[in-house]
Amino acid sequence: MSFALVPVAEAALFTFGCLVIHALRRHADVVTATLACLVTLLVLMIGIACAPESFAKYQAASIGDFTAMDTAIY
Repeated sequence: MSFALVPVAEAALFTFGCLVIHALRRHADVVTATLACLVTLLVLMIGIACAPESFAKYQAASIGDFTAMDTAIY
């Protein structure tokens, strides 16, 4: 898809979302729950993307990477 079609696709997706919400206006609880789930997923995705360091670094680390052992007391 060329970059010229991206704004058109975004506008079409937004309009489709508005149409779905309007069609389901009698089921406000379902719409609210769905939007709350989508917002939660969006916040999680942004939080993971903005994390300062990779979690893989901590998964592969050993205890010596996080502590300073003072050999004088042992």
